[in-house]
Amino acid sequence: MKRMLIIMAVFGLGSGILISQSMNFKLGMFVPQMRSDLWEINLENLAFSKSDMMNAYYGVEYEAYLNRYSSFSLEIGSYNRTVYSQYRDYTYLDNRPIFQNVSLRLTPIEANFKVYPLGHRYRVFPFFGVGAGVFAWTFQQWGDFINFVDDSISEGFAETRTFSIGFNGRFGLVFRFHPRVALALEGKYQYLRGRLSGYFEDFDLLDLGGFTASISVNIYFK
Repeated sequence: MKRMLIIMAVFGLGSGILISQSMNFKLGMFVPQMRSDLWEINLENLAFSKSDMMNAYYGVEYEAYLNRYSSFSLEIGSYNRTVYSQYRDYTYLDNRPIFQNVSLRLTPIEANFKVYPLGHRYRVFPFFGVGAGVFAWTFQQWGDFINFVDDSISEGFAETRTFSIGFNGRFGLVFRFHPRVALALEGKYQYLRGRLSGYFEDFDLLDLGGFTASISVNIYFK
């Protein structure tokens, strides 16, 4: 990534098209859409909902403005959520709950192209963009598992830790209240599906997509 940033900066300075750069520090909320069979089974059997998987998103973005109306950016972010849950409709014979937990961690590294329809030299201006990236992700389930074939219960742990390719679309509004500083509101939808490990045999690709709403502080450099 460092080499790519250097190449972009050298190219921009040499050609004269890179008019400015910024570092954008983001804080937001990621809302997973959870539209795959493993999620559906977990939501049916375990006592948690989609809203329980919502959690904070943190990101840092380097943005190079190619001209007045467009930019290229690299962003790295982080989302992590663990839900401690239990089976909805099943207990031990003595009515003790049967606990099972779910965890998801996402680390996106994305390259994005943005368009500023009105330019980015006003105090308030909109933007939209598209991008693609590599996502490091980890999905885990652990606790007590019910075997519905013979109704036995055993302690277990299942994990997938891998990388997947994802895509995004985004839109937002920037409030540049100082030549060097701005606040930006952004909405981003990411499309991402990942192959599960052998722990999760016979399941479809895991849906890791969702919507992120964030606010950022943009620091500009000439």
